[in-house]
Amino acid sequence: MVNRGFFASLAFLRIAAGLSLLLAGLQKLAWFGSSAPLEQSIANWAQHPGGPMVAKYLALMAPHHAFLARVVVLGELGLGALLVLGFLTPLAALLAFVMVLQFQFASGQLFALSYLRGQAPLVYLLAFPVLFLGRAGTVLGFDGLLSRRPQRSGP
Repeated sequence: MVNRGFFASLAFLRIAAGLSLLLAGLQKLAWFGSSAPLEQSIANWAQHPGGPMVAKYLALMAPHHAFLARVVVLGELGLGALLVLGFLTPLAALLAFVMVLQFQFASGQLFALSYLRGQAPLVYLLAFPVLFLGRAGTVLGFDGLLSRRPQRSGP
């Protein structure tokens, strides 16, 4: 049976994953002024793509680097904050999973053998489905507070 300790562990995982995203977003705040760092990353990844699908994906994304740079920053800051607060946790975890998966796909990390040898990117990616499925916002989060709020009866 699942106990309160399990949900507390999920809360710490949620907060750690949220802080990681939040801090990454803070480091990229300059991307609002210049998307050159993302443009350079995409160009570097395109030189040695993880496969033909990755090459096509990068070719599709490259022209939109300025827009994507801002979306990445907003995504990391917004989703990180939601996870830290435990608010809309399943949605935030699902969107964070998609965002991190796209980054790891584009960089080619998913297709390297080192990815499966206990490296941090795989563990980081797999934390988000656990948070999504595990009701991670119920302890130390707003989701838990809102679910315990008394329901109003009809008018």
